[in-house]
Amino acid sequence: MFGFFKKKSEDEGVLTNLKTVSRWLESLPTGDIYSAQEKVVQHLIQFNHADQEQGYTKDRLQVLMHLDEKTREMQESLGLQYLRNSRMSKSLEVRLWTAIHAFYWEVTRGYHSFLMDFIANPGGSKIQALIPQITVRGIRGFADIIKWRYFRYEKMDGKLWLRMHNLYRIAEFDRFAGTPVTAYPGELRQRTAAEEYGQALLLSPFGSGNLLPREIEMVDQWLDNWSNRIRIDTAYKADRHAFYVDTGKGQGVRRCTDVAADANLRYLATQELLARIEEVREALGKGTAPVNLGLTEDFRVPEGYSLLKQVEAAWAMPGEDDRRRGPRLPQDGRWRVIHGLANICTELSKAEFGGNTENSLSNEEMLDIRLYGFVTERTKERLQEHERETRRQHRQDVWEQRDVSESGIAFRVDPRDSEWVKIGKLVAIAPFDEERWNIGIVSRLASQDKDNRLVGVKLLTSLIQAVQLKADDIDTTRGYTVDEMDQVAVDPQNCALLLHDGEQKRLIIDSARYSRDRRYLLRPPKADSQVIRLETVEDTGESWLKVDFNVVAV
Repeated sequence: MFGFFKKKSEDEGVLTNLKTVSRWLESLPTGDIYSAQEKVVQHLIQFNHADQEQGYTKDRLQVLMHLDEKTREMQESLGLQYLRNSRMSKSLEVRLWTAIHAFYWEVTRGYHSFLMDFIANPGGSKIQALIPQITVRGIRGFADIIKWRYFRYEKMDGKLWLRMHNLYRIAEFDRFAGTPVTAYPGELRQRTAAEEYGQALLLSPFGSGNLLPREIEMVDQWLDNWSNRIRIDTAYKADRHAFYVDTGKGQGVRRCTDVAADANLRYLATQELLARIEEVREALGKGTAPVNLGLTEDFRVPEGYSLLKQVEAAWAMPGEDDRRRGPRLPQDGRWRVIHGLANICTELSKAEFGGNTENSLSNEEMLDIRLYGFVTERTKERLQEHERETRRQHRQDVWEQRDVSESGIAFRVDPRDSEWVKIGKLVAIAPFDEERWNIGIVSRLASQDKDNRLVGVKLLTSLIQAVQLKADDIDTTRGYTVDEMDQVAVDPQNCALLLHDGEQKRLIIDSARYSRDRRYLLRPPKADSQVIRLETVEDTGESWLKVDFNVVAV
């Protein structure tokens, strides 16, 4: 589709030797990283096809390694564009992902081919000295391919895991699994094959579709700094090992429960890793900058603390994690789904007033009545246009229920009808023929096949109410008088009030409205207004926040 799979090019032969590849790399366009990387991938494809004819020589391996080293920076730049632009169009997202994945695939395919040829002909090979380095690169390459498929919530190909397992077994057999090597020039720390392998394995629990791509990337970057604390053993000890991996199967790690001895099994200890997380949490509490703790510059509060806690639970010893997973019970049904805080509040308002809001006057209509004694045609036209736009955006999807648990519901959806669905997306759902709306968060995504996508929704509460919220910078004792009734100029219902046993508990607001200690005028439907002060953020998602608040005046 994007030119990555062309086998012919006008520049055939540029990967013949180090001199020609170096000269060709200098000719790549500097202002268009995508186009430059596209050309690189095209030649990598040619290179990999030519290996079978030209042989797996040391000179050709050095060409591959040089090309990989010199284009790695472009690859990282494309990755940053992808991860930092969460609201890109679907077509751009596909284009970027394809470019990045294609590069990792072809480079890793090249290293894997050289390693397999070495295993088949160890005596006649001249690349013996480079084997530890390209094994580390190969394991990292498979880890990157798997990670980028996590970003798309794809069903994992077991062959990828098997190839990675095989590379680690090569490192074990030749006794260099624990030998530090410099994977790429300029890296500050040497890495071992065991570290690269352990990092990929401990990232696999986060490939189940419950994290955003940027969160998966953040955990992977933490592991970059902490991977020397992962221990891989061949003998199982119940008090030491949290996970095992079966190197004969195409899968990642599994928790150690009733593990039987097997020569293919490797066991992972995470105690040192968990101790480091505890050290990090204590240091953060004392004000240490996250970047000085190996947490990257993107670490933010409170999301970062929440992710740290989730990671700690995922890597804990069996029985020590505090996650409570209730059983999932198969259950069919059809549900209406809406998304976006404004749309959700509009629908909740309709339900609150029995689906009839025609008799309520808007702010513009009240202002016209105050100034002119009637509603002007200009205001009517503007309101009608706003209503048409709202209806256009306020499309309801219909999802098929798959199962239900104590905390949420899983749905089967068509991927083509759910491109807007992302982890952390705020949604409201209601049984198809009822007006009982529930508010929830998309908590899990998984691609089952091209026609089915699994979407898990975590329910926040079944008691919700749309309310009006306006900055408390007006005199609430004055307003516009309409039919001898005092009215305060407020926005339409624009946030959701979460209730518990009839008591006010939390607000869901647009993230742009939040500031700690900011005061707002909160007006529930059919109830007196209150002046509130926003407190701490309890949860966050795409453009919304769940916050605590205190009532300071009634």
